[in-house]
Amino acid sequence: MCYKRMRILAAIICLVGVLAGCGDKQPVPVALPTTEAVQSASPQVTAAQATAAPSEVQAAPTPSPSPTAAPTPVATPETEPTPTKKAAPTTLPSVPKSNKLVMIDPGHQKVGNNAPEQVGPDTRETKAKVSSGTVGVKTKKPEYVLNLEVSLLLKAELTKRGIHVTMTRETHDVDISNKQRADMANEAGAALVVRIHADGDASASTKGFSVLYPSAAQPAVKPIAADSKQAAGFLLTGLQQATGQKGRGLSARDDLSGFNWSKVPVALVEIGFMTNPEEDELMSEAAYQQKLAMGIADGIEQFVNGK
Repeated sequence: MCYKRMRILAAIICLVGVLAGCGDKQPVPVALPTTEAVQSASPQVTAAQATAAPSEVQAAPTPSPSPTAAPTPVATPETEPTPTKKAAPTTLPSVPKSNKLVMIDPGHQKVGNNAPEQVGPDTRETKAKVSSGTVGVKTKKPEYVLNLEVSLLLKAELTKRGIHVTMTRETHDVDISNKQRADMANEAGAALVVRIHADGDASASTKGFSVLYPSAAQPAVKPIAADSKQAAGFLLTGLQQATGQKGRGLSARDDLSGFNWSKVPVALVEIGFMTNPEEDELMSEAAYQQKLAMGIADGIEQFVNGK
């Protein structure tokens, strides 16, 4: 019993000692974060808070350095689509009179066409569509050959002067009626048509050039009669000055298909008589042909520049 009391007493003494030791201990101080630590930790806290912030809250924009201004690109203007338009009828461009179209018609062709053709819109009379023409009594040259020789020289002379020229034919192997030749000029809108021919007569003494124009007696040609006569007068004067000859003058005709179907001013130059031996040979000389071409070109130029 005594032993047990001693053990209990020893335990109580130990417990009292333990309790006494606990009362002497100081609380462990908690280390407060330094200013540097707070500053270094601040970005992490801010980032975390930003991540956790509601999506509706917009962060204030952070001003950024002004970037270096890039060169302003030059805008290429866009090409606007061209509105679709209906094609307009083909017409000759508006150009100075000196450049207006002149059509040269070398008369006849190698092989004639004797099929009948109406002489004009105001008559029922018919004639052969086109013949091969006469033949030189001395040179034996066909008229269609002589006509083309002079016509080509005339074309070259007009071209040198800056006058726009076209021809109904430039070879012999064609088949173009007199009406068709007029139609060609009408469709081209020619300012003037000059038909080149050579004449023939039963008398070998008949000679000299002449210029024909459409007669106003034909109703269809009344709109072009005055201009055609004026052009014929210029052509006659040009030939007279170039050759030094008087010629046979002017003549109005109402029986020529090439006149009666024309809607543009037209004149026909008979450069001489192939039935006259001397004139037949003269018309084949290169120098005289050049004179003829120069005189006709002078008349044409005066007409197209003076209208």
